[in-house]
Amino acid sequence: MNSKEMEAKIKSLEKKIGLLEDVNEVKRLQRVYSYYVMHMMRDEIYDCFADRHDVTLHWLEGTWKGKEGVKRYFGVGSDRPEPPPGFLHQVMPIAGVVDVAPDGKTAKGRWYSFGGVAVPDQKTGKTHPSIVGGLYEIDYIKKNGVWKFWKIDWIIPLSIKIPTDSWTTVEELGKRIANFNAPGADEPFVKGDPRFVSGYIFPFHYNHPVTGKPTSEGKKNARLLSNVKAVERIVKKSLGVAPKAGSKAKAKFKKK
Repeated sequence: MNSKEMEAKIKSLEKKIGLLEDVNEVKRLQRVYSYYVMHMMRDEIYDCFADRHDVTLHWLEGTWKGKEGVKRYFGVGSDRPEPPPGFLHQVMPIAGVVDVAPDGKTAKGRWYSFGGVAVPDQKTGKTHPSIVGGLYEIDYIKKNGVWKFWKIDWIIPLSIKIPTDSWTTVEELGKRIANFNAPGADEPFVKGDPRFVSGYIFPFHYNHPVTGKPTSEGKKNARLLSNVKAVERIVKKSLGVAPKAGSKAKAKFKKK
């Protein structure tokens, strides 16, 4: 292989490596976005989108256009109440197929999206848990070396309702674990472990992939944990679980 052939080979490999890096960054953006949607972290979700007039959210209930449309849909900066503690949208992006354009400026991805959903009705406050299976077709765009969402098309061909008495809250799970006779733990179960509080956001080890800024779970968790008993009562009420005798039925979750 002469020098010209070697140079051509190196350039070809550099291009392939660049495309592979782009694919990995697009997949990472998609996965991180899903973690934010799990607890409806509005500001973090909003920052995942490109600041363009042709950004599109083609949802089941309609189409929202531009970065302003994303803002309206997710309620960023509005007086819309934060999702209650029982909210959960753990819908996982799997089997992703990502194709980056030859110029490396745009990409397309297709994903299955499967998982559990518990979204309290805004009018009644009642939660109707379900398992959903959806499909995404997504366009991404790279601006200043950073990948962002451009256009999202989404359908749900699968939805399975779950009876509320079959839906186990994390508080109930925590009580079961606390009573489990585990063999000789080096550190015993800690009463009041925040991981067993509905709405608790397991802290992220990374900053936002687009802004590079720390995310808001610390502040949200502090507000949530300020009144754990009220959180549990709110979740039980939304699922139609009768409160125990002597408990206060009208406890409210206070914002700070």
